[in-house]
Amino acid sequence: MLFAAVCVPYVLLAWRFWFVTDDAYISFRYARNLALGHGLRYNLWNQPPVEGYSNFLWVLVCSVFEFLRLDMTFWPLLVSLACGGVVLWLVLHMLRDELGASAPAAGLATLALACFPPFALWASGGLATMPFTLLLLLLFERLVSRRGGPDVLGGTLAGLGLVLIRIEGIGWFVVIVVIAAVSWRMRGRRVLRPLGICLAIVVAGYATYFAWRYAYYGLPLPNTAYAKAALDVRRLGRGVNYAVTFLLTFISPIVLLPAGAAALRRNRRPLGLAVLTMVVAFVVYAIVVTGDFMAMGRFFVPAAPFGAILLAWLLEDLMRGGVTRRVAGVVTCAAVIAFGLLPGWNVHVVPRRVRERFRFRFNTRNYETEFDRWQSQKRNVAQWRGRALRIYADRRGLHDPIPTCVAGAIGAVGYYSGYNIYDMYGLVTAEVGRRKLRADEPLRSPGHDKGVDREYFLKYTPTVWDARLLGDTPQPLAAEVCRRQAEKLRDLHLADRYVVDCLHLPDDFEHGEYLVVTVRIASGTTPKAAWARFRKLVRDLAAGRRGAKKR
Repeated sequence: MLFAAVCVPYVLLAWRFWFVTDDAYISFRYARNLALGHGLRYNLWNQPPVEGYSNFLWVLVCSVFEFLRLDMTFWPLLVSLACGGVVLWLVLHMLRDELGASAPAAGLATLALACFPPFALWASGGLATMPFTLLLLLLFERLVSRRGGPDVLGGTLAGLGLVLIRIEGIGWFVVIVVIAAVSWRMRGRRVLRPLGICLAIVVAGYATYFAWRYAYYGLPLPNTAYAKAALDVRRLGRGVNYAVTFLLTFISPIVLLPAGAAALRRNRRPLGLAVLTMVVAFVVYAIVVTGDFMAMGRFFVPAAPFGAILLAWLLEDLMRGGVTRRVAGVVTCAAVIAFGLLPGWNVHVVPRRVRERFRFRFNTRNYETEFDRWQSQKRNVAQWRGRALRIYADRRGLHDPIPTCVAGAIGAVGYYSGYNIYDMYGLVTAEVGRRKLRADEPLRSPGHDKGVDREYFLKYTPTVWDARLLGDTPQPLAAEVCRRQAEKLRDLHLADRYVVDCLHLPDDFEHGEYLVVTVRIASGTTPKAAWARFRKLVRDLAAGRRGAKKR
């Protein structure tokens, strides 16, 4: 009954935030190529291939859906949602059956987790955040909190899943094994043998996976690690701002301070210290990796179940006694839920001018709240631009067997267009991801420090250098956009290599009317002839002639 009670608000809140972020389509494209027999690669030309993902096991799961030709905007998200439900059940189980919490305290704390917007939001998204959270918590439960001692089989299976689901999983596995050894030692039990067996099997399994990765990709780490790794004092400060912004936005994590004290009471200390260490470890991790540009503190989601356990212990202490104390516990939990929920509707307790001082994203001109960032991620998925590029290739009969395109947000553009992508942020373009940062380069949003301009790829003469999807746009305005793009080409002295083209999209294409493309002039066509066609196109658009729509 408790589990059913907490699942209802969880599902409702997850439905409110249901979305697919653009980065998820990167994994989807790797999964599609694997399902089609091309191997784990993004661009088919790369040899050796580039490892532009960091969630191997999740890509394998997605490849099953690709092989079965199921909807990738639904089924991976449904799996993630189910993982979140299992996390809630596991937290409730740990509190009631292993940590000795009362039903009211356990139910209220689990309810607070279910109603926490970051937890509900990342139940979708299309990334491996929630499966990673589940495997991490399951490993902790099997090795640390289980009453009968460490479970070698369960811990080994959870550990193998953890080290394969995320590249940093091996580090978290070692952290939990160390925490388990210390915690059981504090409880007066020596468990080195079962922990050693679990450690040996998981490390051997990971070593096998690592050897395959190194042989296949030729590097010890995924290219994503090289593209995002940029550690210095300024970027550490950005990581601190990331953590502070999370606290100032949701407020409710403040309750973890008294909850941490409750966890360190003598009768709870062996387990309380273990749980508290996990929460602190994720704060340190988020700072060291210098934050994350995605919405609502994604890096803190795996710590949320441990925060719920700390909250349950605090509620247990508050509610021990008469009616007044029980009411105080319920009011405390209600306040935690309320303060946590408010940012999910873009309502904030801390004034905006205070939160702006801890800005850590620099990919937008103006400051974004976490709610704003989620809406941007939901809105800016470029699947329709990818589909428009596919239509463009079919209509224009592009001269390359597989057209190439320069893009920043490469997920949905690459997935839906089928083009080979030059990645401006280096996730799947190795030379960008592995380049050295200069000391004078500006601070960017987390994960985007090594980004390059579009002009960087001109040396490779991509088929499509730029593409813009215009919405419900009058023809004269589309003509003006084409003129501006042409002027940019002339300013860059590229008019002898590229020309601007404009395609009116089919009437059933609901998310755009025109695709304005800067495309390479085909061999056998002179620049003079290409630009003559461009001028005629612009004249037709500016005059609003019906024939311009059919081009």
